[in-house]
Amino acid sequence: MSDDFYEPLIERDLDAIPAAARAYADARSVDELYLAVARFAVLAYAPSMHSKRAVMACRAVHLLRDVCGDRWLELIIECARYAAQSRQPWSEPPIIEETSDELPSRQELERDAGDDALLMIETAFALIPILGEKGKAALLRMPQLELASPQTRSPAAPLEQLIDRVIESRGSIESVQAFLVQNRGAAPSPVCPPVYHLARDYAQTLLAHVHGPIDRRDEFLAAVKHNLEHGEDFSDWSLA
Repeated sequence: MSDDFYEPLIERDLDAIPAAARAYADARSVDELYLAVARFAVLAYAPSMHSKRAVMACRAVHLLRDVCGDRWLELIIECARYAAQSRQPWSEPPIIEETSDELPSRQELERDAGDDALLMIETAFALIPILGEKGKAALLRMPQLELASPQTRSPAAPLEQLIDRVIESRGSIESVQAFLVQNRGAAPSPVCPPVYHLARDYAQTLLAHVHGPIDRRDEFLAAVKHNLEHGEDFSDWSLA
């Protein structure tokens, strides 16, 4: 990763990131930019809502590469801004090439996992084939850190009921989170989302466009859009 691109992410210079990202993509490729951003998000991970959603956003954006056209670059840039914004300034992340022969299996991780840990397990294993086996230890570090905290797992509910809750609550963070947990891993037909500052709603508008339902999709996304436009802005929480 070139210093010219890496430096504004480390410094959390959000205004400088778009130009640095475009220069990186021009010099290499948009695919290489995506990998650089996703690796940064993983290595900067800390067990906070913004940090975990930044990594989830990077995973989700990869599923949009064939449906967003030129907008894919803009979404990657927003992922870069979000990962930088949510990075703890004192963090010293592990090296991506770190390896171990004693990594836990997915079954072991999921056995006692709560909602947040389940989402990070799904995200980590989805990113392994994208970022490579050399990054497996760094990726599995994310759910392991989640599991170090007390776990709460929501009871299973029919997806139709969870969709109803999202619509009735006008896309509340809690209702969409419950849907994402129950529907984790599913991306039946991703829809390209708008380009926006992802910290605004913990990237849930992006995630909803990728992992949302096929049935009642328009109602579901309309509720999420309402929350983005009228709900609480969580951006300042990422700068603590």
